[in-house]
Order: sequence, then C-alpha cells, then structure tokens
Amino acid sequence: MESVVLVNPFRCCMWALHDRMEDQITEESCRKEIESFESHGQLVPALGRPRRGDPDHDVELIYGARRLFVARHLNKPLAVQLRELSDREAIVAMDIENRHRRDISPYERGMSYLRLLRGKHLKSQDDLARALNVSPSQVSRLLKLARLPSVIVNAFPSSNEIHEGWGLDLMEAWETPEKQPLMAKRARAFALQSPRQPAAQVYRELLTASVPGRRIRKGVHDQVVTGSNGAPLFRIRHQHKSICVVLPVDRVSARCLEEIRTAIGTIIQAQTRQRGNSAEKRAVATDEQLPA
Repeated sequence: MESVVLVNPFRCCMWALHDRMEDQITEESCRKEIESFESHGQLVPALGRPRRGDPDHDVELIYGARRLFVARHLNKPLAVQLRELSDREAIVAMDIENRHRRDISPYERGMSYLRLLRGKHLKSQDDLARALNVSPSQVSRLLKLARLPSVIVNAFPSSNEIHEGWGLDLMEAWETPEKQPLMAKRARAFALQSPRQPAAQVYRELLTASVPGRRIRKGVHDQVVTGSNGAPLFRIRHQHKSICVVLPVDRVSARCLEEIRTAIGTIIQAQTRQRGNSAEKRAVATDEQLPA
C-alpha cells in the first residue's frame, strides 16, 4: 500500500544507504530545483517509508535528497510517496530511480554499491548485479571507481566529474607500487591549484605522472585549426591513448565526412607502409653487418 503525503521536511531523514553525496548538495548545485520548486511546486515526490520508534523523524527517505534539501531551504512541505519497503526492495527502487537521472554520477553509484556490499545487504557483486539488473562488468567498473584512494579523488574538481571508465586505468596505475608516490605527488598538486584543472586533464596527467621520467605537459588544450581568414575550422584533441579530430556538425555534410574518412585512412595506411619499409631496411642493414 502506498500514498503521497505532504510532510515536514525537518521530520524526514535520509536512509543510510541512499546514493547521494551530501557534500555535493548545496544551494548552488540545487539552484535549478529551487527555482522550479518556487515557480511550479514539487513536481515529483520523493520515496520514503514510515520511520517508527524515532522521536525526531517520521519518514525515512529512500531517494530524494535534493528534493529534501530544497524543501528545507524554502521551508515548504515535502511531497513523499510512502511505502512499506524491505531494505532489498528499497535498494532496487533507489537504483531504478537514479539510473535514469543524469545528475547521479558514476562515483556516487559506485560508492552506493560499495556500501551495499560492505553492509552485507547483498551477498556479492554477482548478487548485486542480479538484484539491480545491471551487467557484472558495469558493477566491477563502478566499484573500481569507488575504491579509488581519497588522494586521487581529491585531485579532481569534483568527484562527480570522474568518468565511469577512468577508475580501471587509475586503479591499475595506483596498484603498481613504484607508481604510487608519483601519482600521489601529482594528485596533491592538483588539489592545491586554483582554479582547478578540468577533470579530463587531471585524469590524463595522473596517468602520465605514473610513468617515471616522463615529462608532464602543462595546460593541455584542444588545438584549433583555422582557415586562411583566421576562422576556426576544427579541433585536434589529444587524449590518453588517442588523437581525436573534432568537426563541427553544421559544417560537415555526409559527402564531406566520407572524403575526410578516406583521406585520413589513406594517410594512415601510407604511414604504416612507410614504417614497415623502414623496419625492413633496418633489418637488412643489420644482417649485412653480421660477420659471415
């Protein structure tokens, strides 16, 4: 049985296993929600269950931490969908709700999964994947992210800006003993910078810093390629293991894209053949120098 009720937000508390990071919920980060609440009221209720035996709280919220913050900030009643839920049912409901919200970061989901496992609410990673109907590989990626040491997480301008796939690379580098001091030193330097560097640059340079003797490039930015009149045409972006050519959609037709694809393919194939020929010539020269 369930019903939507209006409750005093100061008589609500968040469930201990909710997947929001409270230090990320501020007046600034909730500005859009505050403006929407003031203009249109609360459009979507939070989910909660009755809290019994607690003199300070009547409702325990499964999800809706930002809605709770806004209601308290504006001192207005909070709309809550009340249900009788077991912990396992609450876990599933929370994940379904937040999986479709763009503002839930991979790091927050990873930390939530880690709390569920550490608290023995789910038996294993496989049990978690089955309960939440997500792939075991995604669970593994998110847990890697959540297990990043705080010195690495603090290097980023916000933990919410750490991409899902970065945890695997960063943990692999961190778990190599000789790389840890180099990564930690670089991470602490990033944490002290003001203004903070973009998350993508922090990620690249932490991995670069883990390679002894490799010089750190400062201020890595896109290279803008301009035309004869100085107007920008496209960008060349250097990433960890690749180089991306970023083309403006409004200037590239299907035919133009095909010509670009063909040109790049021809250039790379020619360079590959040239390298192969050079390697073959070096091998022949080496053989000729060997004594008979």
